Amino acid sequence: MGFLAPVIGAIGTFFGSLGIIGKAIIGIGLNLLVGVLTKKEQKKATPSGSQFERDYGENVSRKVACGLVGLAGHDCYVNTWGSSNKQLEQIYAFSDFPCDGLSKIYAGGKQLTLSVTSSDAVKTVYAVSSGDYAGLMTFTFYNGTQTTADAGLIDHSNPIGRWTADHIGTGICFIIARLTYDQEKLGSFPDFFFELRGARLYDPRKDSTVGGVGAHRWDNYATYEFSQNPIVQEYNYRRGFSINDDMFCGMGMDAVDLPLDRYFTAMNICDEIVDGTEARYRCSIIFDCDVEHGDNIQSVMVSCGGIVIDSVEGSWPLIGTDQPIVETFTDDDLIKSEAVRFQKRRSMADLVNAVSGTYPEPSNMWSPAGYDTQTDAGYVALDRRSRDVNLELPTVCSKRQANQLASIYFNENRYEATADIVLRPRFQTIKAGDWVRWNSARYGDRVYMVQARSIKALTSDGPRNVALSLQERDGAIYDAVTVIPPVIPIPNDSPVYLNELQDFSVAPVIGVGADGRSYPAFRVSWSPIDDPTVTSIQLEWWIKTDPTNKFSRTITPDQTVAFLQEGILSLTTYQFRSKVIADRPTNWAAAVDATSLDGGNSDLEVGLGNLKQEVKDIFSELYAGLNRNESRLAQIQQNLQITGGVSQSLNRKLEVTGAKFDEQIFVLTSDVANVVEQTTELIAQFGENLANGLVAFQAVAAPEGVTVRYAILLKAELDDAFLESGFYIQIYTDAGVLKSEVAFDVNRFSVLTSDDENSYPFLIENGELTLNTARIKTIRGGAWISDNNKLQIDGIAGTIEVFA
Repeated sequence: MGFLAPVIGAIGTFFGSLGIIGKAIIGIGLNLLVGVLTKKEQKKATPSGSQFERDYGENVSRKVACGLVGLAGHDCYVNTWGSSNKQLEQIYAFSDFPCDGLSKIYAGGKQLTLSVTSSDAVKTVYAVSSGDYAGLMTFTFYNGTQTTADAGLIDHSNPIGRWTADHIGTGICFIIARLTYDQEKLGSFPDFFFELRGARLYDPRKDSTVGGVGAHRWDNYATYEFSQNPIVQEYNYRRGFSINDDMFCGMGMDAVDLPLDRYFTAMNICDEIVDGTEARYRCSIIFDCDVEHGDNIQSVMVSCGGIVIDSVEGSWPLIGTDQPIVETFTDDDLIKSEAVRFQKRRSMADLVNAVSGTYPEPSNMWSPAGYDTQTDAGYVALDRRSRDVNLELPTVCSKRQANQLASIYFNENRYEATADIVLRPRFQTIKAGDWVRWNSARYGDRVYMVQARSIKALTSDGPRNVALSLQERDGAIYDAVTVIPPVIPIPNDSPVYLNELQDFSVAPVIGVGADGRSYPAFRVSWSPIDDPTVTSIQLEWWIKTDPTNKFSRTITPDQTVAFLQEGILSLTTYQFRSKVIADRPTNWAAAVDATSLDGGNSDLEVGLGNLKQEVKDIFSELYAGLNRNESRLAQIQQNLQITGGVSQSLNRKLEVTGAKFDEQIFVLTSDVANVVEQTTELIAQFGENLANGLVAFQAVAAPEGVTVRYAILLKAELDDAFLESGFYIQIYTDAGVLKSEVAFDVNRFSVLTSDDENSYPFLIENGELTLNTARIKTIRGGAWISDNNKLQIDGIAGTIEVFA
């Protein structure tokens, strides 16, 4: 009530100078936005309908939850029991006065799906019926009317005696969370949040002994019902909340000081249905018993646009809604000898032209959500600057209601006129909170609300005259405000994603290398790509009659042309296909046929179809033996198709995390072949990076012939890339004839014969042989070109050309 001090102080000064009796004054809720502006620097906690910070320890204020509330609760007990302490019990206290029931439970920010397993008058047991926590969590909700302690807490207390039959929690609404540890699904304790229906309250409108209709009785809690009506909540707070005749929260006012006719009117206004199904005003509040009464009541009044009137007749609320005009008077009804104080405008410091803020949204786990900003461009222009005020509505859980209240407080602020006047005795029926019309020739025709009313004493000048303090009001302040529908942007048309390259074409061309030698190639082109989801392009091509041997290339999407020469032979038909790579599944486009041109060097061209396929097969077989999990016996039996046989092995191994040395000697005899093999393997690994080397020496004797092979193989992995390299030398049987060969699988092959500075290595790289000096007796070839291109000999065409 601190922010009302300047207003009430001014009113008190006016009335104090008059010598008055029977004073009535608006005590709470007047000029709310002015109070917010003058106190905006103070960080004072106010009661609200949600609590996100969990309470711990014993020095926690007592609370009473009313209406629908969301809260983390008071963590007041934890216990583990069972085998390996896998069972956990946790107690959260919600309210020091009985509550109506539990609505929702959130764990880790997600709502749990609950099913009721048992229920009685004091407790309800819930189980999680689906999701990761199904079968691992149960909850026992005590509404606060329990008279005995929970048997499970007593039986499971660890050590025995931590929870006894005396631990009843009389009047306290709490929940027991029981969890079963599960390493995969419940390895850590989740953060819980609860939504519950607060206190059951006494509603005098439903008490037939005080003028209402129904069975409610103040002294019989069993007749109470859950209510979100803010005035019902405020009435109960004023009467006081008691447990076992101990009034621990509230004001303890007598019923006679709370005029029921005024309360019935206010309660009925709050219950009026608007927009079809919703009550006009609802309140979600957790009364804090350590907070001043004025702050608790003010929090309720904010939720219904209400004010509190204090009079010799008692105290009662007046709800934010259009009121009837009870009296009309003119300047002739004023006491001429009394001063008139009139102010048409507020000071600029008290004016507001925009109101915004948040309210707790139950559908989003009670997180703060913004209501629609209430403003008027005309006021902003009139004030010649923006004057925004942040009005939080923590006791309002409806956006419609929050919009309505913000509009009321915004419009109230723009009706600025105030006055202090004295009227003739015949206007004694006017009371604080009434609406009156003062049709003044001097000050204008306006409607006012009476902020305060007093009757002058008999001993004063003008006995029985009526002193009024007025604040301008109008029914337009309370016009209905609907929720502004969100602006739904018109979306763009559905994007057209590229499924294959457009205008894809393949054309045969003749390329000329740096050495002047011509070779067949293909030019592949396509239209520019404007699809931002395409990250790359993949091309594949192969000889049409040999589709098993494919070549491929990956190209960035900004390119539109590619030249392909790898594996291309003269006068050969190839097939080409393409695929766009994107963050969605894509398919290969249909293959396109194209025939290469004559490169003029057909006797030098070697395609994969003419290479000794066994060389590739041997390397594939050797590489497959790197870092294998199955035994060498299994590998040899698989490679040589041996079933059964007699074997012996000798093994030596050293291994620590990330490094391994493995040496094996193995012999095998069978009716298919006899085999001897020795391998030495090294493996070093760090995260995803791998270095692997294998030396293998193998001899095989079989009815078809013999093979003896020595191989060195290397493999390396770095992130997602890997490379295999190696060589082998072998003697083998081919159609009954012994042959030998050596093969290398490397990116670059070089031989250095001398360390003389004038000696250069023999180099093969990218399919090209490079020599510094050669002594050759006979050359067979298609073309020879000098380094300076001045001499060209074409052996195919039989021409020699010399250029100057």
